[in-house]
Amino acid sequence: MSSKAKSRWADDEDDAVLEAQRKKEKEEKKRLKAEKQRKADEAALRLKQQQESQSQSQLQAQESEPPSKRRKLSPSPPPSPQLQAELAPAKLLRFPAPNWKKCRSVEDYEKLNDIEEGAYGWVSRAKDSKTGQVVALKRLKMDNANDGVPVTGLREIQTLMDCEHINIVALREVVVGEDTRKIENIFLVLDFLEHDLKTLLEDMPEPFLPSETKTLLSQLVSGISYLHSNWILHRDLKTSNLLLNNRGVLKIADFGMARYFGDPSPKMTQLVVTLWYRAPELLLGATHYGRAVDMWSIGCIFGELLHKDALL
Repeated sequence: MSSKAKSRWADDEDDAVLEAQRKKEKEEKKRLKAEKQRKADEAALRLKQQQESQSQSQLQAQESEPPSKRRKLSPSPPPSPQLQAELAPAKLLRFPAPNWKKCRSVEDYEKLNDIEEGAYGWVSRAKDSKTGQVVALKRLKMDNANDGVPVTGLREIQTLMDCEHINIVALREVVVGEDTRKIENIFLVLDFLEHDLKTLLEDMPEPFLPSETKTLLSQLVSGISYLHSNWILHRDLKTSNLLLNNRGVLKIADFGMARYFGDPSPKMTQLVVTLWYRAPELLLGATHYGRAVDMWSIGCIFGELLHKDALL
């Protein structure tokens, strides 16, 4: 009877010898690696002991030296509250100083046409002479030039410089008129968008479709969420301050009433937000308020998008 055929993949004697040799080499490598690690650990320990010894010697030498005549052996008393108030660091503006540079001239822009006059300035459409880009040029309104730049203008510049979001109008730069001695010649160069929601609602024969309303509200809430997460209240949300381009992108504009807030909120004026969009707490004279005033305005805008008229 013939013996069972051996598989061609079965191990033979040569394979066993090779396997034993590989095993021996592997064990030798492990031994050498362990020896190398042991020597490295010993060297690190010796270095650490040497450093500790040097530090201890230096400390003993310093303690053995007699104190100099001007060296204070006892701690000095804390400064008085009045001195602490005088030495307190001054609160600085939030403007990032490294970004400051000389302003360009408004003459670098070619005025195309007037857009509107808002509560805080005149807005016109212009074109950058160098790039050909169309922008919105907003001239700050100065009620009294002797009083300097109005706080509404400073707040708008400050807020827009700090914000970067797809649903918030971007401040490209600040430019000045040819006569820089006149403080009223200050212009903000902003993104240009073709429409505002108020004008669209007035011209449309029918209100927005539910899907369109949902898209607009989603963008509005996204922009306001960004502001609130950065501790900024808009305080003047209304359809005329919501801009829209031909591709359906909504951007929040007009930050003249914007204000940084905190927790707890500071004391603020209740004379903010257009009456139709004003929250009940503001109508009742509250001076401490927060994000809820903007959210109430969003609700009023929601109703206006559905009915084409402001909620009275």
